[in-house]
Amino acid sequence: MTTDVQVLVSIINALGVPKKIPSHPPKYRRAAVAIIIRIRPDHAQSAHDSKPRNRQQPQQPSQSKQPPYLDVQPPESLDEFFAQPWVQSGVPEILFIERANRRPTDHRWTGHVALPGGKQVSSLDGGDQETAARETTEEIGLDLADPTLFRCVGQLDDRELWTSFGRVFLMVLAPFVYLQLTPKTPPLKPQPDQVASVHWQPLSLFLDRLAHPQWTPMVINLSNKLAPRFSRTILRPLLGTMALHSIEMPYKPEFILRYQQELIKDTSERHPHTPYTALHAKTHTVAVVDHDPDWDLAHRPLKLWGLTLQMLADLLELKDGPIQLDIRHKVWVSGRMRRRLDAGHLPGFSMVDMHFWVRALLKFHSWQQTEKNKPSQSNRVGSWESYYRMVKQAIVCVVLGRAAAVAVLVKLLKVPMLRMLQTSVVRHHHKVIKRVP
Repeated sequence: MTTDVQVLVSIINALGVPKKIPSHPPKYRRAAVAIIIRIRPDHAQSAHDSKPRNRQQPQQPSQSKQPPYLDVQPPESLDEFFAQPWVQSGVPEILFIERANRRPTDHRWTGHVALPGGKQVSSLDGGDQETAARETTEEIGLDLADPTLFRCVGQLDDRELWTSFGRVFLMVLAPFVYLQLTPKTPPLKPQPDQVASVHWQPLSLFLDRLAHPQWTPMVINLSNKLAPRFSRTILRPLLGTMALHSIEMPYKPEFILRYQQELIKDTSERHPHTPYTALHAKTHTVAVVDHDPDWDLAHRPLKLWGLTLQMLADLLELKDGPIQLDIRHKVWVSGRMRRRLDAGHLPGFSMVDMHFWVRALLKFHSWQQTEKNKPSQSNRVGSWESYYRMVKQAIVCVVLGRAAAVAVLVKLLKVPMLRMLQTSVVRHHHKVIKRVP
């Protein structure tokens, strides 16, 4: 068994009872995502597994029409699954999707990845797991509810999603972990208006980032997170930017969503007896799915950051065993938590005073004391909630500090400015007197 497969077994065995956060009406807002893991066999093992198990018996004609991803019988247990030769020598991979731009000219989120899933419309739509399976089927066409193809091996802790640094509640998110039971993945059927591309990233990439951290800054405007939309332009130069750390992933899509122009007939302004020409056609932008893409190796890499990075860090943290209850509030004190995938360098700020106050508050308030003041919703989420609260406190300190600096500057320059103004008025008065005959 390879090292990556052993790590995957440790993660699955460490998945325990998740911490559930109930939703209260009338704001019944829940969402669920699926962390889909497959084990890709090598070419030699794939060729061995594709042969019939009993060579003495002739293959039935009905079996030849069976899809290639159903050649292997589904195992009855996880122990039987990991005992298969193609699994023990395979490469674990995790599925990510690139969200499609609703407008082709909008490239703001190009290169940002997410996990398949979506919102739960109402409590009558079923549980969180049904929501994750349904939304995944709608987005990429994988039927997670089929027990012969996928198996839900566990769930991570629920987390509350807030926007604007904790000012507006969005929803409760439930991440589920699925394991693909077949060596070949079923064909993908993407939804063009939701998914731009699908990528399978090896687990070894993230394990290497744990051993050798390598971060890429992801710059966001603080005004977009804290201020109303009408005042963001004014506050943008005052608050500056915040640089979060992200992980770059290679761009190797299973398919690519391409946009092309098509001509459609427009007979609204054409006379019935006038022959149809190209002048009566209008262009329309349509999305076309390319299942056999040719991508450039120098393509801009994908960026894994934010909530998706935090959920992946929750999953990889389990490789060291289950989370103990006695360290739920020691998020940044424990050495184990410092080895998380998202526990690299703290975010930086473009404004010097903002950077200073955030670091000063981090020194003044320990993470453990901050967590005791407000119970965290999860053993891993509370640290970032505390950090964002300190960011808002730092903004208040920055505003007060700048106001005090302006007041001191005005006080220091008040007397010289008044003297200069008085001198200019006296000179002007003398000039006027000289002009009078």
